[in-house]
Amino acid sequence: MKRNFLTILLLAIAIIANADNRAMTLKNLIGGSNINGDYIDLNANTMLVDQCHGGEMLLLYQQRNSEAMLYSSVEQGFRWKKDNQGGIFQVTRMGLLNSNNTDRNVKGNTGFFTTLDNLMGNHVWTRNILPVYVDDSANVVLGYRAKWNSFNGDLEFHNKNVLYAYRLSDGEELWSDTISHYTRWGWNKVQYLPETGNYLVWADQLMLIDPQTGVVKRMNVNTGRYGVPVGLSKKDHSTNHNSDADYAFTPYVDRGYWTGIKSNIAFKDNLIYLADGEDLYCMDYDLNVKWFTQLPKDKTSAMHINIDGDRITLLSTGLAYLEGCSYEVGKPFVAQYDLATGQQYFLNYLKIDGKILDAYLGKDKAFYMTSAGLNVVSDFQNQQVNLYGKDVIGKSNELSHHEKYAADGDKLMNFYCNGNEVVLNGKDGVSRLFDGNTGKVVKEVAENQLYDKGENGIYTCMSRNKKGEIDEENPSNLIIANDGNITAHFNTQFNGAFYSDGMLTIVMKTGIFSTRL
Repeated sequence: MKRNFLTILLLAIAIIANADNRAMTLKNLIGGSNINGDYIDLNANTMLVDQCHGGEMLLLYQQRNSEAMLYSSVEQGFRWKKDNQGGIFQVTRMGLLNSNNTDRNVKGNTGFFTTLDNLMGNHVWTRNILPVYVDDSANVVLGYRAKWNSFNGDLEFHNKNVLYAYRLSDGEELWSDTISHYTRWGWNKVQYLPETGNYLVWADQLMLIDPQTGVVKRMNVNTGRYGVPVGLSKKDHSTNHNSDADYAFTPYVDRGYWTGIKSNIAFKDNLIYLADGEDLYCMDYDLNVKWFTQLPKDKTSAMHINIDGDRITLLSTGLAYLEGCSYEVGKPFVAQYDLATGQQYFLNYLKIDGKILDAYLGKDKAFYMTSAGLNVVSDFQNQQVNLYGKDVIGKSNELSHHEKYAADGDKLMNFYCNGNEVVLNGKDGVSRLFDGNTGKVVKEVAENQLYDKGENGIYTCMSRNKKGEIDEENPSNLIIANDGNITAHFNTQFNGAFYSDGMLTIVMKTGIFSTRL
C-alpha cells in the first residue's frame, strides 16, 4: 500500500498548542542545589533522531503519531512538525534530509532521498539516492541509487559500484564514478583532509576524491579481499568537517574472505603514513609516494603504527578477520623505521603467551590481550615480554578502544587506552585501568559507570538492561564538566542532552527540559 510522504506543513504554534508547558526542577548532585527550568510535555513517547549546530537544532520523532518535529534549543520552541510515514531523517546545516524507504514511486523507482528546508520545512529537491556521506561545508551529498523491495524489506542497488554526488543545496548532480569494492556498498569510510579539501577513501583502493569533481587519483593497496574502515588519528584530523551530518554504512562482507589486513593512518608535517598487507608507506596529500618499505611476506596482519620523533613504530597484531570472527594470521612482530627515509632499524618477532585476542601499541610498549592474560612488550629490541595473569588484571578479557570517562568526586578522569595506560574490560562487568609502566591496575570502575563524551562539555552514562540496550525507563546520569571539573551532575530519565552557550537542553522520554546554567 502506498503511503503519504511528508504531506502536511504546520507552523510552530500548531505543535505547541498540543503540548503542556510547565516548570520543572532537577537536583544537581554537585552541591545539592536545585536547577529550575522549563518543560514542554509532548504527551507521547519522543525519540531524538538527530541534531546539528551542537544541539541548537534537534530532530524528534513520535512513533505513535508518525510525526517528525524540529526543535530550536536557542528559541526554546518548535519550528514545525510533519507527518512521516516511514523514512530516516537527518539534520544538516543546509536543510533537513529524508531517506524514505516506502513504496512511493519516483520516476519509476522506489526508495529515494529528499531534502527539506530546515527553517520552515519547505520541499527543495528529490533524487533517487541512498546517502553514504554528507558534507555541509562542501555542499555535497554522496550516495548510491537504490530501490526499496517491499517483499523482503531490503534495499536493491542500481549500478552498485557507481557513486553519485549531488549538490546539497539544490540537488544538481555534480559527478558520478565507479568506486571499486567487492561489496554492494562501494566504500564505507572517508577521511577529510582540511589542507586540500579532498577526501581520502580506503576501499579496495586508496582514493583521493575532490567533492566537486570526483576521483582525482587511485592507488592499489592490499587490505585483504575487502576494504575495511580506516582508523584515524583524532589529534590530527577529524571526519566531521565542521558538520554533524556525515555518516557511513558498514558494508556486508561475504563468506570466505579475510579482512582487517590494514593499519591506522598517521599524519605528520603534511605527510600520510599507513601500512597494508605488503608495505609501509609514506605519501603526500596527492598520494605521491615518498618512500615505501616492504613488510615480511605472509607475516602481516592487522597493524598499528605510531610516530614518535623521527621514528615510526609498527606493531603487527597477528590477527585478521573471517566472517566477523578474529583468527591468528601471520605473526606478531614489532618493527621500527626512520620517518624520513623508511630505513628499517629492526624487525623482531614476538613470543606471545596464549591465543591472541587483541593488541594495542602504546609509547615504547605494546600490549597483547590473550587467553593467558595481558602480555606487555616492554623492550622492542630484546623482545622482552611480561605476562600479567588474572591475579593482576582480574577477569579481564578484552582491551577497550573506546573513549570513556569516569567520575571521581567532582573530577572527571580519562578512562581509555592512552600512551602506556590501557583499559581492560572484564567478564565481571568491571573495567580496569592498567599502568604499563608500573605493571599494576591503578583504577577499577564498573562498566555501567563509564561516561561517553558529547559536545561542549556534556558527558552521559546511560542506564542499560541485561542485554546491554539503553533502558529508557530508568534514570541515567548526565554530567557537565569543564577542564575535568564537574559543574553539574543529574540523575534523570533522558535520551539526549546538549549544552551550548550556557543553555542546557535535555530530551526526555515524553518532553523537553531546558534551563540556562
